[in-house]
Amino acid sequence: MIPRAAWYLVTKTERAKLHLDAFNGHVSAYMKEPHTVVTKYDAKNRRHIKRFQLKAFDSVLGMELGEFLYCLRSGLDQMAWQMAMPDARRDSPKDIYFPIPEDLSKRDRSSRDRRRNYAKALRRFPHDVRRQINALQPHKASGPAQGHPLWQLNKLCNIDKHKLIPIHSRGINLFVPDVPGIKVQNFDYEDAIEVSVPEKYESHLDLKPTLPDAIELGEWNSDWRIPVQRLSDIHSFITCTVIPRFEPFNLADVPPEPLRVYKVTPVY
Repeated sequence: MIPRAAWYLVTKTERAKLHLDAFNGHVSAYMKEPHTVVTKYDAKNRRHIKRFQLKAFDSVLGMELGEFLYCLRSGLDQMAWQMAMPDARRDSPKDIYFPIPEDLSKRDRSSRDRRRNYAKALRRFPHDVRRQINALQPHKASGPAQGHPLWQLNKLCNIDKHKLIPIHSRGINLFVPDVPGIKVQNFDYEDAIEVSVPEKYESHLDLKPTLPDAIELGEWNSDWRIPVQRLSDIHSFITCTVIPRFEPFNLADVPPEPLRVYKVTPVY
């Protein structure tokens, strides 16, 4: 049986699914109880106070997310290595990767540099492989490149290389009663809100906040965000669109790298 170039990417997507399932499990557990409620009494001012605070996400979410992304992105690069031409593997092994450039439609210097680097990356592959890689690119899609699964995968991976990917919750909805003397105070940096009323209106603090309406991934100091459900779409795109395009290519002329590198030698 001739090994296929996409065999390792298939394995990596399977592994990625395990991390995605674990990540989604943690998100589901969080959504069941995303906030805490604390009540207290201000005796000096004779006011009842109720504080609603969103819980912080467990740090393991970031780890599972990073491992999911890395499985997919590294799987693409490892498949690219298997499909590269022999002279590219010999002469420039560190320059072989699955290219996913940013938007190439802009007519500025940075875009020209990206187009040049992209063309250089493609030349390391046979013509048929090059054509398939190019057809999958975000800038070839009908919509904005930023909405493409490969663009989003690459974006999230680049963020995760250097810092944590922010996991946003859009907060809780709290319907506050209209009673005399009511006060509402936001604590933005604590993800909390306090509602207080004069003591005779204590019964009006029986508030029922709704759950966060969305959990999103994003980037620090940026408006760029995507819903966590998009991770499943990215995984499905790799599985259902990318892999089938490259499964016909085999490794008959380029043997895969061995997993074992040490020889067995006798010891006296």
